[in-house]
Amino acid sequence: MGAARRHGTREPLLETAAAPGSKLRILSGCCATRLVLDAQNRCTGVEFVTGAHLYRADPNATGAPPRPVQVAVATREVIVAGGTFNTPQLLKLSGIGPADELREFGIEVRVNLPGVGANLQDRYEVTVVTEMPRQLGLLTGGTFRPPQPGDTEPDPLLAAWRDGKGPYTTNGALLAIIASSSPVAPLPDLFLFALPADFRGYRVGYCDDLERNKDRLTWAILKAHTNNRAGSVALRSADPLDPPDIRFHYFEEGSDAAGSDLDAVVAGVKLARGFTGRLSAWGAREIWPGPDVDTDEDIRQYVRDNAWGHHACGTCAIGPNGDPNAVLDSEFRVRGVSGLRVVDASVFPQIPGYFIVTAVYMISEKAADVILAHAARVPAQTS
Repeated sequence: MGAARRHGTREPLLETAAAPGSKLRILSGCCATRLVLDAQNRCTGVEFVTGAHLYRADPNATGAPPRPVQVAVATREVIVAGGTFNTPQLLKLSGIGPADELREFGIEVRVNLPGVGANLQDRYEVTVVTEMPRQLGLLTGGTFRPPQPGDTEPDPLLAAWRDGKGPYTTNGALLAIIASSSPVAPLPDLFLFALPADFRGYRVGYCDDLERNKDRLTWAILKAHTNNRAGSVALRSADPLDPPDIRFHYFEEGSDAAGSDLDAVVAGVKLARGFTGRLSAWGAREIWPGPDVDTDEDIRQYVRDNAWGHHACGTCAIGPNGDPNAVLDSEFRVRGVSGLRVVDASVFPQIPGYFIVTAVYMISEKAADVILAHAARVPAQTS
């Protein structure tokens, strides 16, 4: 068996583009600004501009003007895969979305679809961090950074990875547990996983803590099957280089009136503490959120203040005929527009499972089958 290495979607895309006779062309430094619709609401192409760091969500955005607008013309269909935030933004900029919102920004309404940008959902995650009495052997010598000029010796964990060994061949988790937050939960709704690191969320510089603190054990608590579906992605302006206005409406702001999502995360924190508390006999101690966060209400406030998510989805949901908030049909086609499909995490009507990546791969495979079957039946446009 060959060496084991993690692999992503980037590699097969680059390999396909580089293959002799490939028709795949990958452009970087581009920002899509609008979908082109003809008089019959058929999507015939995509307008885009090019330049470095154009999109203003980029911390390195300079405000430099983009190059003139270009148009990529579609001979068959346009497939939008801009993600949970940018796909609804692009549809709205093209006149596809809630009519009142589009008119507010002076955008001609081509298709009134109230569900575009609605139904935003995400997980809730928090962590419990324990300081261990000594460094974790698994991390011995690891620098957690790429080779630097002047390095005389490589990161030993990187060297191990090249032989298909060590923690870099994995996702970093030591073990994981699936549990129910309460006896009446219809499905196990907690996913807890242990990390050999000090991890308190995706704050700026969080990776530096991996190198500095090799005596930390983190339990990450993920709330699956969340109930809140009240988030939204709205336009901030009609300028396609402006990021949209993203509102998750967590906890009391959202649609989970009973507060069951928050209660479930509290239960997860208490479960993780049950595991780590047993380590105190060896000199371990909790340092995050720490012993001062003691009562259930203390934990609730800790969760309110510190929970994050990174599985945002649902803002261009698939739905049945007759559903006024359905953006797509069962074949990923945008309702009211021909020649246009959406294939990304925005298509889910309800957040799936525990981690979203597998579900995204699944809908991508399904969409590929649908698109190829359609191409076999319908000839390409010649003009």
